Amino acid sequence: MKKVAIYIRVSTQEQAKEGYSIPAQKDKLLAYCTAKNWSIYDVYIDGGFSGGNINRPALKELLDNLDNFDIVLVYKLDRLSRSQKDTLHLIEDEFLNKNVDFVSLLEAFDTTSPFGKAMIGILSVFAQLERETIKQRAKLGKERRAKEGLWRGGAHVPTGYIYLEDKEELKVDEYEALQIKEIFHLYGEGKGYKKIADILNAQGYRKKNGGMWHINAIKRILTNPVYKGFIKYKGEVYPGNHKGIVNEKLYDETQILIKKRSTNSFPSSKYLLGGMIWCGYCGARMKGTWITRYKNGPKHYYYICYSSSGTPTYMIKDPDCPGKHIPMEKVDEYIISNFKNIHLDRNKLINIHNKHQKSKTQSVDTKILKDKIKSIENQISKLMNLYQYEHIPSIELSQRIEPLYKDKDKIQKTLQKNCKPIVSTTNIGLDEILEYIDKIDLIWKEANFEEKRILLKDFIDKIYIKNDDISIKWKDIL
Repeated sequence: MKKVAIYIRVSTQEQAKEGYSIPAQKDKLLAYCTAKNWSIYDVYIDGGFSGGNINRPALKELLDNLDNFDIVLVYKLDRLSRSQKDTLHLIEDEFLNKNVDFVSLLEAFDTTSPFGKAMIGILSVFAQLERETIKQRAKLGKERRAKEGLWRGGAHVPTGYIYLEDKEELKVDEYEALQIKEIFHLYGEGKGYKKIADILNAQGYRKKNGGMWHINAIKRILTNPVYKGFIKYKGEVYPGNHKGIVNEKLYDETQILIKKRSTNSFPSSKYLLGGMIWCGYCGARMKGTWITRYKNGPKHYYYICYSSSGTPTYMIKDPDCPGKHIPMEKVDEYIISNFKNIHLDRNKLINIHNKHQKSKTQSVDTKILKDKIKSIENQISKLMNLYQYEHIPSIELSQRIEPLYKDKDKIQKTLQKNCKPIVSTTNIGLDEILEYIDKIDLIWKEANFEEKRILLKDFIDKIYIKNDDISIKWKDIL
């Protein structure tokens, strides 16, 4: 005699429907077992549960007992699940895998018969169709949300924001937003991805998941339009309903800068003027190079036109360019000397002065950092109160309070390192301007190699060399 496990499910809405109530299903299934001369192992009942998923207590218990009976019997297929995919999974992967057959009374679906086994193949086709339909609906749902300016949701929320599920919107996290602003600021100063990551890590900043900053994370942030208040989906960008962390102008300027750097408009170079010099004859760029007079002899450094050098071919403007090797030391000394003696009018100098002061002073908002520390201290206080009144055990207190102390310590270090007074840009007197002029030489001496390159690039548009004739095209600020 075969043993049968009867499974019954009703949702809250189906309780009152005729034929769907628990007693109605049970009576019909017991009568069927009697007619088949099957013994009842047990009756599993999920009352008030939806068939939309298989996370149901009685069904779980039935699956745990599959070794104890031969057949699972239901009144109707949708009592097992309303999902073709889940139904196929339960029958094929759970029941038949344990040599347990499945019978649905109303549809006469019976895997004990050849016809019933053939029906599994048909069910599989519909299950695949359901999977594809779900994927298509999800895709259309994400596209619709993007067009409406809504974040797609999910576990990954961009650094700088928190996701309010009830409102389905992104809200700026003021503390994390400091990091985003700093990243855009540092990139605008000429810092590369790795340098920015190193600076943030040294300042005690961490990513949303607590990990260290790295090159790819910095690049993703600088190219993510979410930070100017937009949503990107499948290559299309839509206006978002959330507030941007940086203004649209700064974001767009950053994209132009990224593109310029990727095409080597101002490449990293081991030569001081690399990327700034053009040939006065043919208009091609000039590069730094070196030669030796004899094997293992000292290196002599020069700037040479790409056309004259003959490589690479895509950099050549005129194969017959008469440009020659120009001693590098001579050119560098000439440019540095001219740079130190630049003449600025009063208003332009104020603008430059302010720019460099801002670049040397961290504009970290102390209020945001202090508010974050206060918020953490409030969380710690609440946990201590819960422990004091024995609402949580000491182990849980330790697990929850330790990360808070670590976060507090990191923010305090960031506060100590970065929170310096921001220089006023409105009260600059003539004495300060003159003092700044006097310090240009000192600023140059204290700058490292890359900082000197950036400083020159801030003032120089292009340098043209025509044999011994060197001309400088200064930027409009001069």
